[in-house]
Amino acid sequence: MRKAFIIIILAATGLLTAGCGAVGLVKSGDVAKGKTLYMSKCASCHVLKDAGSTGVVGPNLDDSFGPDYCQGFSEQTVRDVVRGQIAYPEMPMPADLARGNDANDISMYVASVAGKGYDCTTYAGAS
Repeated sequence: MRKAFIIIILAATGLLTAGCGAVGLVKSGDVAKGKTLYMSKCASCHVLKDAGSTGVVGPNLDDSFGPDYCQGFSEQTVRDVVRGQIAYPEMPMPADLARGNDANDISMYVASVAGKGYDCTTYAGAS
């Protein structure tokens, strides 16, 4: 689990330092549609409490983004990281999972629920 967290942080850092210029900021999207798309395209691989998904291939999104919120990252940042991961996936995540508005919708949904309610007292970087 710690390895997955480190991978997410490294990926997020890379995307943030690259400016995420190719996909831009996710400013709008349909959260309800995003949840439906998440269930059909992402839930089989990723754990996400709100969706009730229990995938084991990809990282647990609650555990991945919870510490980010503990550090003060904004929901906008999480949206943009998720969008960047969809646009530029690394194996085993498939390419072309979602594009355009569908990818924005998924990003809006995931950022709105992933890691929310995370117990920051269990986060190793908590003061």
